[in-house]
Amino acid sequence: MNMKDSQAAFERFLDILDQVMAKMASMHSPTRDFGTGVPLYRTEIHTVQAIGENPGINVTGLAKHMGVTKGAVSQTISKLARKGLVRKTYAEDNAKEILLELSDVGWTGFRTHEQFHMEMFDTVRECFGDNVKPRLEMLTKAMTDLNGILARYEQGRKGK
Repeated sequence: MNMKDSQAAFERFLDILDQVMAKMASMHSPTRDFGTGVPLYRTEIHTVQAIGENPGINVTGLAKHMGVTKGAVSQTISKLARKGLVRKTYAEDNAKEILLELSDVGWTGFRTHEQFHMEMFDTVRECFGDNVKPRLEMLTKAMTDLNGILARYEQGRKGK
């Protein structure tokens, strides 16, 4: 494949990626309550999800798990605490360390979001049939590679 064909393939890939990102955004757009009675943004429900999967996680661990800054996590946690979905407690051995847990309302949002994912998985399973696991592994590998490429590109841009 020559450079022009490679560039055209790249442009088609970017078009599809834009479509996928738009669909993912619209599934959470602008907010959903996930059974909590309060509107939740995509970042908020995914933070609830991460805390539910890692009860007692601290802010640093949550930031690392989600691939965002501690400042971004702290802001989201404050919003979720005001909405009554997350409780902050202090570690017994470290008065500065804040541990996170879901409230009852937070667990409702967590379970509803899990159901949302299961419904999406059912659609994926219908499309891929018996090949669901290898197809998902292939897509995961491609997205992991893309994430690394974008991180490399972003790092290069910061150096300019």
